[in-house]
Amino acid sequence: MKPYILSIVLILATACQSFEPFTFVQMSDTQIGFIDESPAFAHSDSLMKAAVDAANALNPAYVFITGDLVDNPDDPIQDSIYKTRLAEIQAPIYEVLGNHDRRDYGFRFSFQDRGCAFIGIDSNCIKDGAAEAEKAQLEWLTKELDAAARCRYTFIFLHCPVVRESVDEKEDYFNFSNAQRAQYISLFKEKGVDVVFAGHTHQDYDTTVDGIRFVAAGPVGNALGHGTPGYNVVTVSRDSVSITYTPTPGIDPAGCRY
Repeated sequence: MKPYILSIVLILATACQSFEPFTFVQMSDTQIGFIDESPAFAHSDSLMKAAVDAANALNPAYVFITGDLVDNPDDPIQDSIYKTRLAEIQAPIYEVLGNHDRRDYGFRFSFQDRGCAFIGIDSNCIKDGAAEAEKAQLEWLTKELDAAARCRYTFIFLHCPVVRESVDEKEDYFNFSNAQRAQYISLFKEKGVDVVFAGHTHQDYDTTVDGIRFVAAGPVGNALGHGTPGYNVVTVSRDSVSITYTPTPGIDPAGCRY
């Protein structure tokens, strides 16, 4: 058999493999030190440890962390706690940065696996109005979305939600401006994005705009408003994506909500 014929056969064989369901976990706002006056931030540490233990029990394919890793990036204790618990996660880990993290407008990721595309972008350059950084990221993002055109599902991860509850909600600290959301929703729709995962709000939200599902996970750390410490469990099958916001087992929400 000629080499090029063998290559075609292998490609077709790979394409014809059955789609195997898998699970991943989205954590957000571990934010070690946030509303925590306990010695050495023991409260924040216990919240992240409980979430990590619960995630490991699920044996997920990946764990995605959507920003605000610590409350103060200059605090060595907060940084040490986060890194210690992060090292206990048994699945591959992918992070994006939040507004409480150090500014690194080039911090992003993109990969394809299991027939899906996973793309992490920096919402800080968008919210900060860092025009050059956002332009560079947008050019990169467009290329990555084009490369994902044949994927069964395309997932985006960022810190600040594009929207929380509706496309016409009021602009504020916890979402994109009207102009920004129109731009990114249009791009995501054109390129076939399926789900956009965010955090930032310390409350969980789930809405659909133009066929795109926008999900904001509640926090691993302390919660605000209706929020509860927890994480999203995402089950991907051939025909559907199931997303369940899961309160961290063993955590009393009353002691972690502000």
